[in-house]
Amino acid sequence: MSETEAAASVERHPSLQKALLYLPLQLIAVLAAVLFFSVDLPLPSETYRLGAIIRSDGDGREHDVALPDLVATRDGDNQELAYTATFERPAQSREVWSIFIPRFIVDVRVLVNGVEIGDTGADPSAGKAQLNLPFLTIIPDTVLRPGPNEVQIVLISDPPIAKHLEAIYAGPDRELRPSYNARLRLFQTLPLIFFAWRFLLALLLGMIWLSRRKETAYGLLALALVAGVIRNALFSFGSVEAVPLIGVLIVVESVLVVPFALAQTGYRSRWWWLLLAPAPVFLVAGFIGDERAIQYSFLLLGPPTVMAHAVIVWSLFTRSAIEKGDGASFLMGTAMTIVMAGMAHDLLALFNLLPGGKYFYASLSYSAILIAFGTLLAARFVQALNRIDGFANQLMVKITEAEQKLRQSFAREQARDRAEALAHERDRLMRDLHDGLGGQLVRIVALSERNGSDTGKIGEAARAALKDLRLVIDAMEDVDGDLLLALASWRERTDMQLRAHQITLDWQVRTADMNLTFPELRPWHVIQIVRLMDEAVTNAVKHAGARTISVILRTAEGAEGGPSLHITIRDDGRGFDQAAATTASTGFGLSNMRKRATLCGATLTIDSGPYGTAVDIALPRIFPATPGSG
Repeated sequence: MSETEAAASVERHPSLQKALLYLPLQLIAVLAAVLFFSVDLPLPSETYRLGAIIRSDGDGREHDVALPDLVATRDGDNQELAYTATFERPAQSREVWSIFIPRFIVDVRVLVNGVEIGDTGADPSAGKAQLNLPFLTIIPDTVLRPGPNEVQIVLISDPPIAKHLEAIYAGPDRELRPSYNARLRLFQTLPLIFFAWRFLLALLLGMIWLSRRKETAYGLLALALVAGVIRNALFSFGSVEAVPLIGVLIVVESVLVVPFALAQTGYRSRWWWLLLAPAPVFLVAGFIGDERAIQYSFLLLGPPTVMAHAVIVWSLFTRSAIEKGDGASFLMGTAMTIVMAGMAHDLLALFNLLPGGKYFYASLSYSAILIAFGTLLAARFVQALNRIDGFANQLMVKITEAEQKLRQSFAREQARDRAEALAHERDRLMRDLHDGLGGQLVRIVALSERNGSDTGKIGEAARAALKDLRLVIDAMEDVDGDLLLALASWRERTDMQLRAHQITLDWQVRTADMNLTFPELRPWHVIQIVRLMDEAVTNAVKHAGARTISVILRTAEGAEGGPSLHITIRDDGRGFDQAAATTASTGFGLSNMRKRATLCGATLTIDSGPYGTAVDIALPRIFPATPGSG
């Protein structure tokens, strides 16, 4: 097949394209993991490394050995091996000296000149084979001698775990401690950081799952992480009784990753729970087995079970990456490749198939899953934020467009309202001029054209016309809804007119606790109220023969509840027959007064008797927007 045909075949098969991208990526991940596992760990100067090591077996036999030394442990063997070496401290040295052991399995006791100065058994975590922890102990000055000194390392482990001692260093503490601290950072501090990250991630995923129950993958991974947190925080391999529970938690932790991978990739399987089968075996071994049965069951079932679960999870992500090209599957599949590389390395080290020291990296490589999923979670969070920002931007654009449309609509409504207001005001002015000034001018013209016209009547008509003109002009003044201010001009003008007729105007305001400002008060309301008051005063002057006219602004309970403002015009003259005045076509003009009251939403009440007439105008609490709409 030519290169052109091969390229065409790849283009016809998208899954092949993804496989050609995914598989080399996994190879790179494996090579990177192998390179990391093969990096030499820091060690002190060879000057301080002890040689001429003598190993004493439990049967009393002694052997010259070179470190590192690996001794398989069998049932019935003595559990302890003793390694003896000598070192020389210069007589003039005043520095603090230490013993440093970079790697050992499983526990050690350190004796210098026959005095025990350190024991990893006192620390439950120090002797864990899988933690790769080094050991360093300071030699007390009372024990250390100038010149030759003897150091003895007692190595302890139980079958089937082999005994392993990598090297022994003795020298100044300042020379040995940097290597010790570097290994602690790698094998203790870094795992503690990942442990804290595992706990926080479990908490975060649990919160997400509780608030979004459809996120099943998050809930399953949270449970797996919780199982790992409990295993690391509460149980130790130093206690044989805890080993079955550790095995159960390891199986549960690794099994729960399988349904997580199924939910994450979209594949389905109803039989994944069968993978929990090794867990009961650990429990049975713990209840009915002895110490050896517990240890063998864990070593034979624990690592292979976890490895099998890892292969299943890796297969699911690999299938999803190749079939769907999902970026999350690419990332999680690569993380699982690193995890399996760490597990394979540890299995080879466990069976003594690797050269060099027996360092275990599975626990560190497991952190690749945490890092990968943390990256996915952060990416999803950023994606959600970007979507929110995009939605917010779209919303702002739509809001801006809506605001522009509302402004345009509001501007049109305002223009229409102004046009309607101008039309209403024009009609009102035309009506007021026609009803008032127009009628007076017609009368003046008629009087002037009459033969033998009476100049006095013409002057009276001219003054009435001027009064109407002033009334219209005054009513157009903007008083910001202040009724008292609107009536001020009327009071002054009426007072002057009444004095000409030797009538006293008694002005009373009995509404000190009430606000006389009406926001809805418009000029056409004012002119109707003023004309009503003019009609009442004119009737009192013409027909009542009154000496005093009182104008009272008072507060009374309204028909709709709450206080209402009343304007009462009362005279002390003679009354009139209201029934006759209502039916008469001329005279008091009561029907015209009621019509004006209706236009501005007021209620007109007239009471007349032997002792005078009272005209009461009950103003509305809210003035109508258009004539007669109240």
